[in-house]
Amino acid sequence: MVSAGSGGVAIVGLPAHQGDDLIFSSLIHNEGEETGSVRLSLSIPGSESIVGEEVFIDPGSSREVQTILTLPFSGLMNVSWEIISSNSNVSENLSGISSISVDEPQNLDVEIIDTSWTFADGLDLSFRSILEEGRERQVSIEVSGISGSDNILLQRFDAILSPGMRHFSLSLGSPDISSLLVTITPFEWVSDSVATDQIDVSKPIISGSVEILSLNPEVPSSGESVSVVVQISNTGTDPIGAGKIRLISLSTGIVLEEKSTSSISTLSESSETLTIQSWPEGNPVDIRAEWISDEIVTEFEISVISNIIVTTSDTEIPWLTLVIGAVSGILLAIALRSANKGRSNSVGINPKKKLKTVKKNLEEPEKREVNCPECSRALLVPYSYSGRARCAPPCSTEFSVSMEVNDDENSMEEENDIEEIEDEQIESEDDTLVARSNDDLLDCPSCNQVLKVPLSKRPATARCPACKIEFEALEGD
Repeated sequence: MVSAGSGGVAIVGLPAHQGDDLIFSSLIHNEGEETGSVRLSLSIPGSESIVGEEVFIDPGSSREVQTILTLPFSGLMNVSWEIISSNSNVSENLSGISSISVDEPQNLDVEIIDTSWTFADGLDLSFRSILEEGRERQVSIEVSGISGSDNILLQRFDAILSPGMRHFSLSLGSPDISSLLVTITPFEWVSDSVATDQIDVSKPIISGSVEILSLNPEVPSSGESVSVVVQISNTGTDPIGAGKIRLISLSTGIVLEEKSTSSISTLSESSETLTIQSWPEGNPVDIRAEWISDEIVTEFEISVISNIIVTTSDTEIPWLTLVIGAVSGILLAIALRSANKGRSNSVGINPKKKLKTVKKNLEEPEKREVNCPECSRALLVPYSYSGRARCAPPCSTEFSVSMEVNDDENSMEEENDIEEIEDEQIESEDDTLVARSNDDLLDCPSCNQVLKVPLSKRPATARCPACKIEFEALEGD
């Protein structure tokens, strides 16, 4: 057996890194008259010899003999090689030493660049691989989703990486996960470690609000044209597409005005002005603003005070005269009360309520005291009365009373702690009702209707259009 080429061995796989496989080969010719077999043996210092597969060569033929060597370390390596045969003579020049330089293992890394998750497109992932200078490498790439303690495989594929960076973009649908994990594993080669990168993700949130910011005029009148400024805000993580704004009367359900809106990006807002041509009747007027799109429906309600025209008077109120008259009236009432024993008047003061005066029966017949047979309560009945009597609640027991003649000429003195029967109630209204506020709007003291009386015209006399009551409109709490 002799070399069929220039001699020596050929090495396939350089430049090489630690962990790579190198192929050593040599072309051998059979000069003999019988078929023989040969092998290529390799050895490195500190390691056992590696012998390749046996190759049979017919007389006059040539064949390639090879052996694969996995590089166990980096640095300068001397590899001894030799062609051996168990049944043929081998030329002396079919052996030698080859020196090769082995580099450190190529470093592999991965970096997640960006994620995007929308309702329309689902979850998109962008990442890149980084391979150190050297040879092309085959890798296995896995993208997994993390949900609690579960690892969910979303995609797996193989790729051949060239030294440098390579970008990848994947669409992953809408998985139920909270984070993404990208793993790149070397395939039949050695790297320092498996490359991984992880990022938290969250499902898209559709959230927005609509709000009525202002009206012009602020206190509109029925039938008046009113400009309404409405603000729509996107507070979610996903864009909100084009839609429309509606202003609706809650009392009638009628759409007062409608306007189209453009799409709104995440965490942004837009103000729109809608004009109601004829303000509806009522006070107050309840309005609902609705924002409607394919992604969201939200609303905002507001109660608007409407303008009501009332009659006013610029005549100043004679407060001093009124106070003097009131004091005089109180003194006169005290004098009359002292002069009329047995007559009791009660006066209550409330500017928004009716006053009640109770008149007692001043002329009563002479009475005597009888006791209820059920509860022993003392009751007063006339001396000349004979018939049925009823005890006061809660007893209410009925019993018979006989007439009794009173020989004592001295009349009994009236006692304040005995219950008396009221004959009648006379209701009287306060001649002057008063309402106060610190702005142009105030409540009617009789029916609580909201009225508008400008502060600049107070004090003034106003008439409520609802209950027709006149009252004094004053400034203050």
